Amino acid sequence: MLVRALHRLEQATGLQLPEVETLAASVRLVQLREREFAFHQGDHCPRLFGVRSGLLKQFYTTPDGKEWIKSFTAEDELFACPLGFQPGGRTSFGTAALEASVVEALDWRLVDDLGERHLAWQKAIRFGFQALSGLKMVRERDLLMYTPEQMYQHLLDSRPGLVQRVPQKELAAYLGVTPVGLNRIARRLA
Repeated sequence: MLVRALHRLEQATGLQLPEVETLAASVRLVQLREREFAFHQGDHCPRLFGVRSGLLKQFYTTPDGKEWIKSFTAEDELFACPLGFQPGGRTSFGTAALEASVVEALDWRLVDDLGERHLAWQKAIRFGFQALSGLKMVRERDLLMYTPEQMYQHLLDSRPGLVQRVPQKELAAYLGVTPVGLNRIARRLA
């Protein structure tokens, strides 16, 4: 999955990334049971993950145990916490499987080393962080400018399969409402 993502990046940008096969040899498969963590909030985790199968949530946990879901990742999508890439860095959120999942894990330091040695990898890393920045800006805009009902409608329009797979409690935490509030929103939009 990670290697396929790199090949898609090469095709989209015209880059030719050296040593992709060397990197591919370092990819590790990780099977996660439902509710099992890929990493916890506060972990040292300098890894980039790609979802081969399954569904995961990325979320913040408050000191009193409340979860605020920032994103979901499904098949052929990537996730990581870039704060964990830094030497001594810790993840600011956790990632857990919402269903049995298989993810590919790659040590970020290997990618970073390729960026130190090859201009094409520097560009690929830049494109990756630009894409991440774009996703974060959309989420920020949605939270600041749209009602939970508008965000739910957007999810229904843009990712209907995801809405079907994500438990209502988790979807409510993503939208910033209670499960009862989400139920009311869903009834109004039906």
